[in-house]
Amino acid sequence: MPVLLALLAYVALEIWVLILVGQSIGFLGLLALLVVSAVVGAWALKHEGRRSLADLGRAARSGRPAEAEVAGGMYVALAGVLLVVPGMLSTLAALILLVPPVRRVLARRAAARAVRAGSARMGPTITVVGAGAPGGHGPWGPAAGNGDPWHGRVIEGQVAEADERDLDSPDENGTGGTRRTG
Repeated sequence: MPVLLALLAYVALEIWVLILVGQSIGFLGLLALLVVSAVVGAWALKHEGRRSLADLGRAARSGRPAEAEVAGGMYVALAGVLLVVPGMLSTLAALILLVPPVRRVLARRAAARAVRAGSARMGPTITVVGAGAPGGHGPWGPAAGNGDPWHGRVIEGQVAEADERDLDSPDENGTGGTRRTG
């Protein structure tokens, strides 16, 4: 019910703003303003959509997390929906979302919130730092420069408790037990 009331309040406010703008600049001026904002918005949406996809591709190729790029792409899509909705307030909100610095700030906040929410649901994690390959020298594996591909890598994982049933059945390699995480 509160969502319906908010939607009705938004529609009433949007109509009121359209009437005020129409009274100020006339019907043809209002119509021209809506058409121009749609055309400019469509161009900006196309341009920023391509930029957002390029940022996502760069993040994927570099191997870094792309939460902010995904959130930025979602804000571009939201701007597209707002441009389709006729009205001055929705067009203004869409154009604000299409400004790259504004979108980046909102996307970083949304990505950080999503990561925190996901981490809270996943439970505790263990980070293994500097694990060397078997037969390494010292407690942390071979010294740097010995060609060890594992030296200095950080491996993150989720803590899982093993069932006694799991310890008796072989894993996909035929050795040891399988691990259940859920």
